[in-house]
Amino acid sequence: MKEIEPTSLRHELWYDGPNYTADSVIINPASQKILLIKRSSGEWALPGGFIDPGEDSLAAAIRETREETGVTISDGATLIFRGLVDDPRNRQESWIETSAYLFTVSDTIKATGHDDAIDAGWWSIDNLPSLYASHDYILTRALDHLSCQNLIEIAQSPETYHDVSGGHMQYDKIIATKNGQSVFVKQISAKYDDTPRRNRLHQYLEKEAFVMAHLRSHGYSGIPERSILHGSDTLIMDAMEPDGGWQWRARKDTLNSYVNSAIEKFNELESMPLPADAFDIEPSRDSFVKEGWQSIDNQKIDKLHKLAPSFLDRLTPRSQAAAQSLLRNLASLRQIGSQTPRTNSLVFCHHDIRQSNMAWHPNYGTRLVDWSWSGLGESGSDITSLLIDLHKSYHDISPYQNIINLDYCLTLMGFWLNHATWPHHGDDTTRFQQFLSALSAYEIYING
Repeated sequence: MKEIEPTSLRHELWYDGPNYTADSVIINPASQKILLIKRSSGEWALPGGFIDPGEDSLAAAIRETREETGVTISDGATLIFRGLVDDPRNRQESWIETSAYLFTVSDTIKATGHDDAIDAGWWSIDNLPSLYASHDYILTRALDHLSCQNLIEIAQSPETYHDVSGGHMQYDKIIATKNGQSVFVKQISAKYDDTPRRNRLHQYLEKEAFVMAHLRSHGYSGIPERSILHGSDTLIMDAMEPDGGWQWRARKDTLNSYVNSAIEKFNELESMPLPADAFDIEPSRDSFVKEGWQSIDNQKIDKLHKLAPSFLDRLTPRSQAAAQSLLRNLASLRQIGSQTPRTNSLVFCHHDIRQSNMAWHPNYGTRLVDWSWSGLGESGSDITSLLIDLHKSYHDISPYQNIINLDYCLTLMGFWLNHATWPHHGDDTTRFQQFLSALSAYEIYING
């Protein structure tokens, strides 16, 4: 990337495209004070600045803190935010992306303004000035992280624990309890020891943790009250156990309350701002298209027909008839589904809604977990996913037929059909379940 001299026109940004910075959130938990600097503009801010070429972002945060405040901090830090910030220097052709780190210190070392800072000092967290640009938001994320620290203690030294079955098999899951508090622990399985795979699984955990922290900072009520990423391989959150009245599967006697509560949370989510965090994961909306109808060619259709006998044998007569109809119409469905999706106004969606990712309580409503697929999507995507899953479990969803996004229903159908053709090792249960999901989407689609 070509380096250019900063000018007033470019508002002091060095490069076209992203300009990378690092920020330090330095807090003394005992005194509830935070170290701030005063910029030449007169605004108070977190210590930080531009990352030098070839420099690590954490090293830059430590260096900038020393240069601006005279305070030397260790590298024992936690990444709490990484992504685009709302900075007044941003322009269409150049913008700032930062990595923000939380440092906890045991004393308030004397600080004085140096370099780009005309002053520096410790401020009470309860009596802060307005902070520069997105620094208020970054501080909120840091405080959220600190408020969830107790979860780590419970997970590391529980009085009791038990394994949790189900869910993504690449993670080990337990419920740990201490002093009457229970946490859910999701950890990358030790059987995956190759670095690329573990890095990928860490990216999903980081995204899930950061998305939930973002949503809490905006007051979203459809998530666990606390969650925290510990190290690179463990996500911990408040447990929502069946013994406490939480339901992880819909029941016929409470179905209406269950669905209406979910609709409320989906509508609330669609009004939330998207996270500014940067995630090294392809957007789910793109994956649904690329791994859906666009990947289903004549060879895939032939394979689905070859797989059909083993799938049909496990279906009821009614479902067998629907599956045969689906197979007969694959070519026409592919033609419709392969067209470029219509881009309406996009909103924040969970994108992996099924009963196993939702806890419902008659008094507390719905809480959603597993946010690793979340991102931009079309309105109605999440309720459509839920209703497909409920139909698959033989629930009557006819009262909600008018709120289904049929375009998204067709998209998911192609995604699941393609995945049903993927190779498997041993048991084909996962592939059969993917075919069942596609079949449920098909039945809803043709009745819409």
